[in-house]
Amino acid sequence: MNRFVHRACLVRIFLPAGVLVTGCATFNKTQSEVTRALHDWQRPRAAWGEMRPAHQQSPPELGESKEVFSAEPARPIDQYVQQALRNNPGIQAAISDTQAKLRRIPQVTSLPDPTIRAAVRPEPIQTAAGDMYFTLGVNQTIPLLARLERAGNVAAAEARVALEQLNMRRQQLVADVETAFWQVYRIDRFLEITRENRQLIEDLRSVVETRYKVGGVPQQDLLRVDTELGKLRDDEFRLGKQRNAAAASLNQLRAQPAQSDVRQTTATPARDIAGDVDRVMALATDHNPSLAMLQRRIDQNQEQLELARLGYWPDISLGFEWNYLEGRDAYIPPLNITTGQRPPINRKSEVGDDNWALTFQVNLPIWSGRVQGAIHEARERLASSESELADARNKTAFRVFDAWSRIQASRHSLEVLNAELIPEARQAYEVTLIGYQSGNADFVTLIDAWRRWLEFELMRHRETANLETAFAELQREAGVQLIPDSDADASTGE
Repeated sequence: MNRFVHRACLVRIFLPAGVLVTGCATFNKTQSEVTRALHDWQRPRAAWGEMRPAHQQSPPELGESKEVFSAEPARPIDQYVQQALRNNPGIQAAISDTQAKLRRIPQVTSLPDPTIRAAVRPEPIQTAAGDMYFTLGVNQTIPLLARLERAGNVAAAEARVALEQLNMRRQQLVADVETAFWQVYRIDRFLEITRENRQLIEDLRSVVETRYKVGGVPQQDLLRVDTELGKLRDDEFRLGKQRNAAAASLNQLRAQPAQSDVRQTTATPARDIAGDVDRVMALATDHNPSLAMLQRRIDQNQEQLELARLGYWPDISLGFEWNYLEGRDAYIPPLNITTGQRPPINRKSEVGDDNWALTFQVNLPIWSGRVQGAIHEARERLASSESELADARNKTAFRVFDAWSRIQASRHSLEVLNAELIPEARQAYEVTLIGYQSGNADFVTLIDAWRRWLEFELMRHRETANLETAFAELQREAGVQLIPDSDADASTGE
């Protein structure tokens, strides 16, 4: 009996300690992972400048940086991205949500609170050792150790899901900032071209007015020039308002007042984007944050299924109970009428020795319907997550291909515009202008030539903005920042 009591005491001491150590280990590991991801995050970088087909390449290696933001951004757009990542309230909300999910781990891995039971008896229980007036008991329920461990794993997986959702919002925010920036860029170029063309038409009006005064052209030509000038002034005013709206959208993303100044952008040549879409597909498979989030969700549901299966195992409760006994006068039996002698007097009740006991309790999980329902629910959730991941992969592949196709279409349009259409349209306008000045071309032909040249100039900057916007979407789907090979070598020291 003493051996059994000794072993029971060891269980009461070491089993809770083992549970607490397991819970702390899960929490510390996940906290370290989440904290590092929260404070050291930056967009992964992948070299892709001159891509070979995917089957001819080794797996892409990502360069890492110790700082979230570089000290001196290479481009103005980088400053806006940095401000948005620092200040955007949506990102701050996602960070707080991740931290909150992390704090669930110690909650689900901790032991239940012990219970204290006290019983006061106005009418005592009479025993041979005395009257039992008061009982005090302490009880501790100890769930199955594996159940607490699984519950901790479920909570840790949920925190990782929240972390991937945060990364997904970060990537989306970067894409939104880049899209808003290139919208501002497009309007700035339109305004620039509109002002240049207004000056050009004003110069043309001087030519027309001179010829009109000498009777070389009808008044109709002068009125048409004034009409075009009025239209250009109206376009300039309308584009200015559009620019304010585009700047407000960019300011909203970086948590700045809508009226905050957004510096004038400068004209930049469109980047030469060439390569193989299969490489980007491979990057998206490995680094797309929405796919990573769904994979974490699958991990969580798998842990939840294992936790549900442990429902058939009982929990145990260990306790200690102390009974207070108060001594009373011993019972004195009467004399035996036959022998005339008094029987022996039992004086044990006069001592009133307290007593104690170790208690053991176990629940009986006999209602299998509850456990089976939890198992079936976990299985369905797991199947749902797996199907959702497959669907997300298909959608991601489509979005990658769609963005890639739009990049190639814009790239082709820019090549044609720069090499053929714009030079030819400008030359046609200049030749027509000379012909108009010499009286060999009419004004309608001149205006048509100018409009065609203006349309192609606007189209060039529109296609540049479309290309950069599609490229931002491509990087969002790939989950990495796509950079030229030479830049990657310089940044990683390779």
